Amino acid sequence: MAKDAYDAGGHAVALFEEASEILGFDLARMTFDMDEATLAKTENCQPALLVASMALLDALRERRHLKISGAAGLSLGEYTALTAVETVDFADAVRLVRRRGELMAASARGENTGMASVMGLEAPAVEEVCADITASGAGKVYPANYNCPGQVAISGDAPGLELAEKRLKDAGAKRVMKLNVTGAFHSPFMARAREGLEKTLADTPFRRPMAKFVNNADAKMLVDPEEIRDSLARQLTSPVRWDQSARLIVGGGDQQFFEIGPGKVLTGLMRRIAPEALVIPLNSLADIEALPD
Repeated sequence: MAKDAYDAGGHAVALFEEASEILGFDLARMTFDMDEATLAKTENCQPALLVASMALLDALRERRHLKISGAAGLSLGEYTALTAVETVDFADAVRLVRRRGELMAASARGENTGMASVMGLEAPAVEEVCADITASGAGKVYPANYNCPGQVAISGDAPGLELAEKRLKDAGAKRVMKLNVTGAFHSPFMARAREGLEKTLADTPFRRPMAKFVNNADAKMLVDPEEIRDSLARQLTSPVRWDQSARLIVGGGDQQFFEIGPGKVLTGLMRRIAPEALVIPLNSLADIEALPD
């Protein structure tokens, strides 16, 4: 979570302090010192991830004079990408992701819903199983994340997910693993959250990206601020098309990427999507300083 960048002082500290003032609580203390259960709440972890990622990106820019040719992010990462290409100001991005997290948590509260990762089965087969279950009335389940070839996440209610696990394994899935999340994200179950986010987005200034930006909901390169706003709202209720987005980016000629922020999930996905691409994960200030000149 960019702890070493924060400990080094400078701009990373300023970002956490600015975010803390906006949020009304000490974000650095919550991110680095509080229990995992508090940090894991989606309304907390979303701003923490955004600020940590921006702290690392700014450290990379400062030390390596990085010029961004384009950006994309998976789900929450889309907001970091939009901040990186200067479509939205940092302060507004903090407000947006905090509100997004609150709305998502509220939509999931009291609902017996969740998500699962389906491995070893291609997307059309997953889509068919989900559609059949939902049409039958036995449950509701939807594709939620197209991560890479042979890996699709699904969202649904408890009966739908239980039935989907059996049906997907019968269809050839190697594994169906429940995810440790609090709701059925990126599906129609987030309709109330989408309505609330639309209002917040409408009140937030957006600009045209200063570099290429590829969105989640459509896997398209967007430049119009109104289209970007609309896509961010739709992202809550429609699947994240990361596989398709990455293919579009690589197909456009980009071959070198930095994964900015905690974890190396996107690096692993890109190995499956486009093994010819070079992806360098930067999880810490130490990673940035270890880059070759």
